[in-house]
Amino acid sequence: MNDLVKIFFHLKQDEDGYPEVSAESVWAKSTETADEYIVDNIPFFIREATIGDTLKALKEEGVLWFDSLRHRSGNSLIRIVFFEKSLKEKINEKLNAMGCSTEYSKDHSLLAVNIPAEVDLSDVRVYLQSEADLGNIDFEEPILRQP
Repeated sequence: MNDLVKIFFHLKQDEDGYPEVSAESVWAKSTETADEYIVDNIPFFIREATIGDTLKALKEEGVLWFDSLRHRSGNSLIRIVFFEKSLKEKINEKLNAMGCSTEYSKDHSLLAVNIPAEVDLSDVRVYLQSEADLGNIDFEEPILRQP
């Protein structure tokens, strides 16, 4: 049953025109339940779901669109924008060593970070804040699930 499909999410732009796109898609695995899928990659812009979450998607004109979140994984999602691009590899390697997984968007100089439930979120936040205080990055925390 674990066929991969694309699930699309509508995005709303803020007053600054961010994000620059009106929709984002993620890969998802089919489940045994009709219309339910498990997100299989880290999103760059959506705020409703992250990797490991189970969601409902409905087909409209041949395209699967996000409908609702059915089950939250224990994963958190943080996104990082780089002001000092030469530090991308160093920061990425540090996050990987902490137990996080990442995906990078070259077009937006944006690193999407998955923090699994078993990783100490406070350690990740302290590290990222130290890099932000140095002016190297900024980050947002759209989905935080660890205590």
